[in-house]
Amino acid sequence: MDAVQILENSHAKVLATLDDLSEPLWDVPGVCGEWSVKDIVAHLASYERVVIDVLKTFQGDEPTPYLLRYFADNDEFNKAQVEARKYLTAQQVMNEYHDAEVQSASLLALIPADVAQQVGTLPWYDQDHCLKDFIGVLYQHTCEHCEQIIQFRQQQA
Repeated sequence: MDAVQILENSHAKVLATLDDLSEPLWDVPGVCGEWSVKDIVAHLASYERVVIDVLKTFQGDEPTPYLLRYFADNDEFNKAQVEARKYLTAQQVMNEYHDAEVQSASLLALIPADVAQQVGTLPWYDQDHCLKDFIGVLYQHTCEHCEQIIQFRQQQA
């Protein structure tokens, strides 16, 4: 599976997991630690923005402060990004996720598959890995959060 397919699968998994989730359940805490479904989607939206910034480096952009914060202190980054979206509605968070999803897919489609598999193209991440590896790690991360939401939905049924 190439990086484009991995990213598409990640996006499809999120959308399928959230399909028909009733509005009141979006704000119930405890889905992942203290986080609600809305918080998890806010977290995933922030990661989509990271993916966008990573992909822009393949177009010649320098790593952004946002991207560097992600790599410098992931736990603090996660807390800050969820907190920054705390007062948004579930729909606003979902809109942000969707917009970032479209942008990340569009940017990734511009990168040839052989370049996505070229080791050493992410020096601020890991010299021994490639873009496809990075997308794969984020896919696993997304799957873990989707599984938490699925379990939460089953408990609420």
